[in-house]
Amino acid sequence: MPSKPAHPQPFPPGTQLRHYKGGHYTVVGSCLIEATLQPGVLYKPLQGDSQDVTWMRPLAEFHDQIATAEGLVMRFVPIADAHEKAPAPQGSKGF
Repeated sequence: MPSKPAHPQPFPPGTQLRHYKGGHYTVVGSCLIEATLQPGVLYKPLQGDSQDVTWMRPLAEFHDQIATAEGLVMRFVPIADAHEKAPAPQGSKGF
């Protein structure tokens, strides 16, 4: 497989993010999407029953703007930039 140059990760591990729908997440790391070799972000929810699930989303989607009733908003915003605290993590729900 050809080697691709490393992509800068704008969200280092541990960064906490707020989704435009209100959920809070922490970045676990970065990845490459096998099928496309595009950069991705690994992240986990900080609330709810899926705290032990790691999600992946293409990096480009972290920079998307979403049309809402209030106008365009970023899909994810670093919590420090949003001037709010993430909810305290809840106990693990085990599978």
